[in-house]
Amino acid sequence: VSKQRSGPRAKAEPASAFKAPEAKQPAVKQAKPSLDDKNRPAGIERPVAVDDLKLISGVGPKIEGTLHSLGIYTFAQVASWKKAERDWVDAYLSFHGRIERDDWVKQAKALAKGGVAEYIRVFGKKPV
Repeated sequence: VSKQRSGPRAKAEPASAFKAPEAKQPAVKQAKPSLDDKNRPAGIERPVAVDDLKLISGVGPKIEGTLHSLGIYTFAQVASWKKAERDWVDAYLSFHGRIERDDWVKQAKALAKGGVAEYIRVFGKKPV
């Protein structure tokens, strides 16, 4: 003979109320855009004198090398990029919006127009 407890009884939770911890899904790596894409900025043959693209904040030696491999050597080229071209380069470099955040086009326009002096006039500091 079993004794019954006195007092309120705790309600049993249905098994469906308990969730198993969710397994993390691996981040889906987006494929680089095609080099034949219509939004790829036009490249040029390497000119005799190339601009130091590293003067643009966010462009280091590795990124400059990648830009060169795409035929991008001058501030004027970067300054002329339209939204679709910026998006293409951003995806190609896997930058997730960095070109817009760092405003490469505005920096390149200043550098193309008047070099470091114009950059200082526009941004109030030397390029990094």
